[in-house]
Amino acid sequence: MCRLLGITNFEYSRHRKIVENFCGLARTGTVMTGDPPGHVDGWGLAFYQGGELTVHKSGANLLEETDKVIGMLSATGSSPVVILHLRKSAWADTASTRHAHPFHYNNVAFCHNGVVYDYKALIPAITTPLGEDALDTEVFFHHFMSAESDDLGQAFLDTVSIIKQREYKYSALNCLFSDGVKLFAYRDYTKEPDYYSLYKAFPENSCVISSEPIDENVQWEMMRKEEFLAIEASAPGSNRVRP
Repeated sequence: MCRLLGITNFEYSRHRKIVENFCGLARTGTVMTGDPPGHVDGWGLAFYQGGELTVHKSGANLLEETDKVIGMLSATGSSPVVILHLRKSAWADTASTRHAHPFHYNNVAFCHNGVVYDYKALIPAITTPLGEDALDTEVFFHHFMSAESDDLGQAFLDTVSIIKQREYKYSALNCLFSDGVKLFAYRDYTKEPDYYSLYKAFPENSCVISSEPIDENVQWEMMRKEEFLAIEASAPGSNRVRP
């Protein structure tokens, strides 16, 4: 239960307001019916420089560490893809850097909003290194990273199909992930669509995916249920999207 943000063709000078507004969702972000306010169980930031992935994670409340995110992105200046995640844990006593998103492997970063309740049944098919204390999102990620396919998007969709066809119980499969060349986004849910939201926008030559609209000057559109996007972080002036 989290908040997600992804930006292609990121430039700090253009996207600072969006990032700052998103960080504020740690306090004001939408929560599920009956839940206390706040997404304060950790945060994570992923970006690419020279094709190489950098990930920073913390188990602390982002409201206390926003300056770290702003400082890193300011120093970075630009990146083909940036992903930022705010965690509201569904699992007791797991607010830690270890369990903060995004998870990463082989230059791919992955974050998720939702819960796959019986995720342990996915573990036998995993061939990549997996910690013994891995929770649902990390297992979900390593399941599709264990696929033989070189098509990252298709590998992800194959894992989604397994989760659905075998009737695994889940609340939502809202995800953002990237290999530094593309930003992938997927939305699906079994309850509370107002909470498990995911919006897309295309300001200038960037694509922004966010759990909530976070800039009133940007035109946002809600992603459909089961909508999958593969957005190329391409040359300035273009945003190629594969639905």
